[in-house]
Amino acid sequence: MTGIRIKVDDGAILAALRRVEQQDGGLVVASLKVIGQAMLKSTRKRFDDQVDPAGHAWKALNPTYAAGKRGTKILQESGMAGGLLGSITAQVSGTTLQIGTNKVYGAIHQFGGTIEPRSYPALVFKLDGRLYFARTVTIPARPFLGISNEDRQMIPRIIADVVATTAAAVGSQG
Repeated sequence: MTGIRIKVDDGAILAALRRVEQQDGGLVVASLKVIGQAMLKSTRKRFDDQVDPAGHAWKALNPTYAAGKRGTKILQESGMAGGLLGSITAQVSGTTLQIGTNKVYGAIHQFGGTIEPRSYPALVFKLDGRLYFARTVTIPARPFLGISNEDRQMIPRIIADVVATTAAAVGSQG
């Protein structure tokens, strides 16, 4: 993944993972895989609801841009398969879970910012059939990655479920 890295430092989640690691380090990886799938589902729901992890609505689209857009959803011009939403993945490496996108434009949408031309005097783009020239374009932040309050409550339950399921499976073999 490129572009965006957000570190979550949640005491309850880290404490739950530490407890599991002390019991069986392999359960941490199993827990992270299940958490990753749950977080993908949560992130996709944010795209559907058009809200950030705190539940705040994303800033509305520029009306001129919205008028010429194929769909009505923010950050979903090209559909799930080829666009930002379809690029979101969860990867577990060791004891690290990364959720993000390989789309270079993901960061500007997550954090917002100003785009300036690099090698020409102006940015050139088409909106609603008209050609526009601009020295800068400001994109508002529309955070899609992160952990919501619901996620914070869900993650320790996932960890407990993975431990319980594994303990039950081991107990039934013995």
